[in-house]
Amino acid sequence: MRKLAILSTVALGLGLTACASMDDPSDIMMADACEAQAMAVFFETGSATLDADAEATLDMTAKAYDNCDLFEIEVVGYADSVGTSEKNLSLSEERANMVLAELNDRGVTADRVNIVPMGERTILDDEEPDAFERRAVMTLLPTMMK
Repeated sequence: MRKLAILSTVALGLGLTACASMDDPSDIMMADACEAQAMAVFFETGSATLDADAEATLDMTAKAYDNCDLFEIEVVGYADSVGTSEKNLSLSEERANMVLAELNDRGVTADRVNIVPMGERTILDDEEPDAFERRAVMTLLPTMMK
């Protein structure tokens, strides 16, 4: 429930819409099919193996991206506080690259995906490592926002 509440907040904060099927980016039209949005997949501690719920999220991300030519996907990998900072940075990159490979299998080309390893980033105040921190967030963004 905690994952859903936080992700809903992230998704609500990204209310941008734009169509991506135009030849001239200055002629951007509003369309419900192409809007900035964030979706996350989760991992076990110390692992870059996707959890069971990831398939549906990856499918939704690839489908949302499919018709949005002026959009790209930013994949940000995270780790919890278990392990060294160096290991967590490496693990967050492995997680982001795992998501890239899965998106590539679904037809998303790597040239329109930006990988950002963040390492250990604690967004919650408690001292226990949280499953929410072991994630990769995929954000569908208009290319011109970069």
